[in-house]
Amino acid sequence: MSDKITRRQALKGATGASLSLLLTTGCDSIGLTANDSSTVFSHGIASGDPDQKSIVIWTRVSGADQDIPCDWFVASDAGFKNIVSQGQFVTNKKRDFTVKVLVDNLASGGKYFYRFEANGTSSMIGQTQTLPTGHVEELVLAIATCSNYPFGYFNAYESIANDSEIDLVIHLGDYIYEYGTDGYGGETGKRIGRNHHPSHETLTLEDYRQRHAQYKSDQGSLAMHARHPIIVIWDDHESANNPWTGGAQNHQSEEGAWTDRRKASLQAYYEWLPIRDPANDKDRENYWRHFKFGDLASIITLESRHTGRSKQIEYSEHLEDLNNKDNAQKFLKDVIGAKNRNMLSEEMKEFLTTELNESVNSQRRWRIIGSQSIMAKSTSPILNEPIFDTLRKKLKGRIASTLESRTRLGELDLPDDLDAWDGYPQAREEFYQISKAAKAQDLLVLSGDSHSFWANSLYDDENLPMGLELGSTGISSPRSLLSLGEEGLKRFDELNAKHNEEIVWSDGRHRGYIRLHIKPDGGKADFIAISNVESRNYSSQIIHSVEIAQTNGNLQYI
Repeated sequence: MSDKITRRQALKGATGASLSLLLTTGCDSIGLTANDSSTVFSHGIASGDPDQKSIVIWTRVSGADQDIPCDWFVASDAGFKNIVSQGQFVTNKKRDFTVKVLVDNLASGGKYFYRFEANGTSSMIGQTQTLPTGHVEELVLAIATCSNYPFGYFNAYESIANDSEIDLVIHLGDYIYEYGTDGYGGETGKRIGRNHHPSHETLTLEDYRQRHAQYKSDQGSLAMHARHPIIVIWDDHESANNPWTGGAQNHQSEEGAWTDRRKASLQAYYEWLPIRDPANDKDRENYWRHFKFGDLASIITLESRHTGRSKQIEYSEHLEDLNNKDNAQKFLKDVIGAKNRNMLSEEMKEFLTTELNESVNSQRRWRIIGSQSIMAKSTSPILNEPIFDTLRKKLKGRIASTLESRTRLGELDLPDDLDAWDGYPQAREEFYQISKAAKAQDLLVLSGDSHSFWANSLYDDENLPMGLELGSTGISSPRSLLSLGEEGLKRFDELNAKHNEEIVWSDGRHRGYIRLHIKPDGGKADFIAISNVESRNYSSQIIHSVEIAQTNGNLQYI
C-alpha cells in the first residue's frame, strides 16, 4: 500500500528453492530462523483480518500434549530491535494447540514483523501490515481460490510469496477440500504421492483439524502466509460440497446431522486461520467483513453458503420440464428464478446496505466485492462444431456425459452452474438493487469456485451496468472439462464468450491466480498461470491482462 509506483516483475522461472531463500525483504530473511523451527512450528505462521489499528497473527505449536505457553513478538523491523507489542498465549488441546492473537494499538498503514517462541524454539519470521488511512495511491492484491491438496502443489502460493509488491492476499474460498482418497482428486493424489489425510471424507472436528494441518504443511502455503497478510472467506468445501442452510450435496443422512458437521467444520476454520473470532460461537456462520483502505478502496466480503442460501436446483429432478426450449425458458423464469430463492441472509443484506452506503459517502474510488461464485449471467453455448463431435465419440464416462449435458443445456439456452449466482437470478437482482440504492454501480466483483479465469461485465435485469467481475482459477483445482484438451477447452471458452454478452474473456486451461493493481484513476488485472502443479518445478506467466478505467461512476475494460 505504498504511495508511489515501484513495480518490479517478481514472476520467477523454475523454482523449488528453500523457503528461507524465497522470502526476503532487503537483506532480512523472512523464513526459517532455526533448524528445529519446522518441528515445533511445522504449520508455519500467518496473519490476516487487518484493520487500521490491529491484525491477527497465528501459529500452532506442534507435538504438544498439554497446556503450553507460546510467546509472541511484533516489531517494526525484521531484526526485532524495536518490538512494539509482545505477550504470551497459553494454548491447549481444546483449540488444537493453535495460537491466535489479535494485536492492537498498531499504527495505520504500518508494516510489521512477527514471530513466536515455544519450547525454547523460535518460529520463522512473518511480515504483515495494517490498513491505511487518508490518501492511498495504490494497492496490489493477489486473488486466490480453490486449493485442492491431492490435485497438486500450491506453487501459485509460492509465486504470490515471491512478489514483494503484493500488499494483501484475498482467498475466495475452498481453502481446503473435504473429500477422501476415493473422491475428487484422489486418483491424481495417488499418482503424485499427495493424497488427503485423513484418508476418509472429513466429518468430525478432528477430521477437519487434520485436513487443515495437512494443507498448512505445503511449502507454498508456508511461504505465502509468512510473507503476506490474508483476507479469507469460505466457500463450500471448507464444510462439504454445495451447502445450503439445510444441508449439502455431499452430506448424506448416514453421516450424521448436518448441523453437527457444519459446526465442526467452522470451529476448525476459526481455529486454523488468522481471522477474528465472533463474540459468540453461535455467530460463527455470520462471517462478513468490510476492509477500508483509506480513500482508495472498500473490500466487502459476502457469506452466501450457511446463512441465507436456498437449496440448489438440480436439472435431473426436473427433466419433464426440459423437453423443449419454450418449456425450459419457462422453467428458468418460474422455478430457477422464483422470488423466494435466496443467496444472502437478511443480516448479510443489512450489512451490505450499510457498508456500501458508507463506502459511497466516504468517496472511496473502488468498491470491491468478495464473492464465492461467479456472478455474471452465463448460459451454455451450443457445442455443434466438429471438434466436439470428435470428442464425444472419443471420451468416455463422466466427461463424455458432462459434454453431452452441456450440449443439451446449450440447445435449451440454460445456465450450466446452478450453484453459482445463475441458479439464483432473483437474489442476484436484489443484490444489484441494494447496490443501486447506495449509488454503487461501480462494483468490482472478485469471484472464485469455477476453476477458470474470467473477465466479465455485469448488468442488471434492466441492462444497466453494475460494474465488472474478475474470476480467478484454482490454485490447484482443475476445470471439470479439462479432459477436452488444450484445443477443445480453448474453443469452448471462445464459444462461451461469444454466446454470452457479459463474458468478455475466460480461460479454463490453467491453474494460478490474479494480481490486481488499483490506483485512484484506474487499475490492471494480470491473470497469472502456473505451468505445473504436479511437481515443485514450475514457472509463472502472465497469460492475459485487462486494464480497468473509471468513467462517470462506471467501470470499463479498456
